[in-house]
Amino acid sequence: MLAGRGIFGAGGESMGVAQSSVVAVWFKGKELAFALGLNLSIARLGSVINAAVVPSLYESHGLSYALGLGCVLCAFSILCAFGIACIDKKSEDEEKQLQGSAEVARLDEESKFKLSDITNFSLSYWLLTGSCVLTYMSVFPYI
Repeated sequence: MLAGRGIFGAGGESMGVAQSSVVAVWFKGKELAFALGLNLSIARLGSVINAAVVPSLYESHGLSYALGLGCVLCAFSILCAFGIACIDKKSEDEEKQLQGSAEVARLDEESKFKLSDITNFSLSYWLLTGSCVLTYMSVFPYI
């Protein structure tokens, strides 16, 4: 169980980054801030509901029922992820058709990320990053 929670902790944050990038494509300006806040709020609300419901499901119906319901919800989540990927792909294709033969913007060599850019980050950036990694990976999965 502890190994599973560790994997959840490592993968959950990657999923959060992926969700944020999808939201950033679909929303702009004030809508983006609201969409990101709503996304995070619903994720946290799901954790609270899970902590409140699963113990009572376990006590009333047993472990297999509680785990089965979790598997069904995970399967539904995967189906939703495939659905949003299809919608996103269709939207990208339509956008390309609308642009026609317009030249696609490209990053110049100076704007591209290089691994050596990491040395330019300040100490406060590294302290904040370390704090987030330690908190999100070592505390939140075990709450």
